[in-house]
Amino acid sequence: MQKFILPMVLLMFSLVLGCGMPHATLTAVSNAGLVKILAEPSSAQVFVDGNAVGEARDFNGNPGLLRLSHGTHTIELKKDGYQSYTRRVFVGNQAIEPIHIMLLQNQ
Repeated sequence: MQKFILPMVLLMFSLVLGCGMPHATLTAVSNAGLVKILAEPSSAQVFVDGNAVGEARDFNGNPGLLRLSHGTHTIELKKDGYQSYTRRVFVGNQAIEPIHIMLLQNQ
């Protein structure tokens, strides 16, 4: 009987103290948003803030999207024989920003 009393007292003590203590809830916060690029031609190279990240078809939602940090970014599309396209976009947290682009052929 005595070997059960100490654990019970400790349990009750921790419950009593825990009830009066403030509780914190941790929430995962993402500092990234998503950009969906629908472009013709879909093989155009995508640059974000001057860095090559892949082809437009890689970010059309099937199979993936472009994940960027929260804030303003410069997105550029280039393809030989076509005029390049540049756009500044603001990416919000967990938002999907769609971009529709049709590159014009050089004359």
